[in-house]
Amino acid sequence: MRRYIAMRVVQGLITMWLVTLVVFGLLRMTGDPVSFILPPDASREDREYIMAVYGFNEPLWKQYLLFNKNILTGRFGKSIRWDSRESLDVFLSRLPATLQLTGAAMAFSIAVGVVLGAISATRPDTLFDRVGKGVAIVGQSMPVFWVGILLILLFTVYLGWLPSAGGPDRLGPKGLILPSLTLGWLFVAAHMRIVRSSMLDVLDSDAIKLVRAKGMPRRTVLWKHALKNASIPIFTLFAVNFSQLISGAVVTETIFAWPGVGRLLVDSIFVRDFTVVQTVVFFAAAFVVAINILVDVTYAWLDPRVRLTG
Repeated sequence: MRRYIAMRVVQGLITMWLVTLVVFGLLRMTGDPVSFILPPDASREDREYIMAVYGFNEPLWKQYLLFNKNILTGRFGKSIRWDSRESLDVFLSRLPATLQLTGAAMAFSIAVGVVLGAISATRPDTLFDRVGKGVAIVGQSMPVFWVGILLILLFTVYLGWLPSAGGPDRLGPKGLILPSLTLGWLFVAAHMRIVRSSMLDVLDSDAIKLVRAKGMPRRTVLWKHALKNASIPIFTLFAVNFSQLISGAVVTETIFAWPGVGRLLVDSIFVRDFTVVQTVVFFAAAFVVAINILVDVTYAWLDPRVRLTG
């Protein structure tokens, strides 16, 4: 088990190194960030001074080594746009809003997806099951930005019930509803499908038939025994989808002007704030890698055969 965990950690570190290398190279291909700092009539001396302050006058290989050194020391460099603040401080200031959004979206997708999937599995080929499968197909076919636009059009433009832009500090819980529904809608469909599929397999097993033969109530058989036995693939999907919420949050936060990490990433790309972009991508990649390692280790703990084939 220790060897398996060590191997997964090493693979995760290699993945993180490749991510930093690719992001660093792609950012340097986008152009000169100093042009966004200085006015068009800036002198050559001012330009050289700014490049020296942020280290852009160094060769690329030296800039990359400095970037890796900053990661190891916990300092990711100074932001170009946000008044030379530390990039890590800028990232951490936006992180609570993103965690609030992704947490609400995940809770919504799990609550709705698990309930609908379990009920659909207990009533196969009925009208409810057909409607549920239709909802799942539609949900996975609609991109996040389109769902967001439709929700804004309905609940903000036509009905005027909910705000379409802002943040948790200004709008409170009411401003969280549309962004979390938009972000969680795609995963409602995914959770519903995996729960339905897993529950159908478990409900047809001999163990559940034995429980039913003992005369246990239908509700106990469904929610205590069947759902518990079907939880391994469901747990895996929940963990993987939670890591994918980071990428979906970029689009959602941009649409709803949510002051989180996703919007910070988009704004930083537009102004070529290299240090902030590198910081956001590094932590996003680290989160995805950590979630995948956790899932792999949990699988290996639950099923020892995974360690032999991993």
